Amino acid sequence: MMKQIDKCPSFELIGKAVSGDKSAIMKLLKYYDAYISKSCLRPMYGDTGSAHMAVDMELKGRIQTRLINAMLRFELKVK
Repeated sequence: MMKQIDKCPSFELIGKAVSGDKSAIMKLLKYYDAYISKSCLRPMYGDTGSAHMAVDMELKGRIQTRLINAMLRFELKVK
């Protein structure tokens, strides 16, 4: 059985996000959430000194903010 591959975001959704539609921006952030979270994994240390991997929420927020800014600056040209 083949693994189901998620569809890429549609051109329409990207166009709406680029034009500032909050709902579309949130859908794109949700689409990329797992990738961003995995990129933000950092070793965290407990009281006993044992390490475990956890998402660095500050870094995740900064990446999401930069992604939103990039979307809003992006120029979509259609021929």
